[in-house]
Amino acid sequence: MSKTYKNFILLFILVVITLLYFLNKYNNIIHKNQIDILVSNRVEMVQNELTNQKNQALSLAILFSKNQNIINNLEQNNPKELKKELLKLLDNIKTYTNQNNIQVQIHTKDLKVFVRSWEDKDVGLNLESFRKGLVKVKETKEPFVSNELGKRFNIKAISPIFNKNDEYIGTIEVIMDYSDLKNRLKYMGIEIIPLLEKKYLQIAEYYKDNITLADYVVIQQEYDKKLYDFLLQHKEYLSNENFYYENKNRIITQIPLGNIDNQSVGVMVICFDKNEQNFNYLPKYEYLGDINTKSNFKNIEEKDRKEIIIK
Repeated sequence: MSKTYKNFILLFILVVITLLYFLNKYNNIIHKNQIDILVSNRVEMVQNELTNQKNQALSLAILFSKNQNIINNLEQNNPKELKKELLKLLDNIKTYTNQNNIQVQIHTKDLKVFVRSWEDKDVGLNLESFRKGLVKVKETKEPFVSNELGKRFNIKAISPIFNKNDEYIGTIEVIMDYSDLKNRLKYMGIEIIPLLEKKYLQIAEYYKDNITLADYVVIQQEYDKKLYDFLLQHKEYLSNENFYYENKNRIITQIPLGNIDNQSVGVMVICFDKNEQNFNYLPKYEYLGDINTKSNFKNIEEKDRKEIIIK
């Protein structure tokens, strides 16, 4: 074999290797861009659903604040009748929407607990020292919603209450946890676990006995056990050093959960299958009635017969 031919073969091999190298590099770039877009879309979906839940809570708070029975019972210092009214409203919501994660709290104008829909303790407790959202609404006299830290960390929508003379007499607060959000996202192929930083347990004492995960505490009683065990084995995925992490077909990312000062006090871990086609969110139509085909065919035949006679 001549030297020229050998050089040609070596050059050809070198060119092929170089092309394969750049092709592989190009494919990796394309793959990363596709995953980046996918993760951005999923994060946006979660944020939109979270915003929708906040808007729902705020709408209820504003609507309840206009309820004349609530206004009268607060102004007349009648907590028993006021609680009956709240429980009736919540029972209607539960009946017609199957939504069970709503709680309501009424405060006096000096931000003391007046009525709670879920318990009767802490009546008269002054919340001004650690509930910044309530202070904000008292000062601005305008509705407000946020992920707020208190004895619990959840969605809190607050609206001022005015009497018929347009005088400020207190506030109403609609509280939602993340269970309904979790269920909706699950239909979209997305699993979430909301976490609160352990250092805030001195305020959020409601979670002091909850299960922990690295430097966080799980704030939902019902959570995905498989995802929890997975994160327990891969605690590095709780870091926000990277936009997202890949593990086989799984993508793990997170969004911050902040309080009224836009300071992150927790995170919502997001997990989904990167290969799953996400059509789960499409509505499912199901007809549960009886279809009388014989009657339908008979009507069609009679209609055709009449048309023939007319012609």
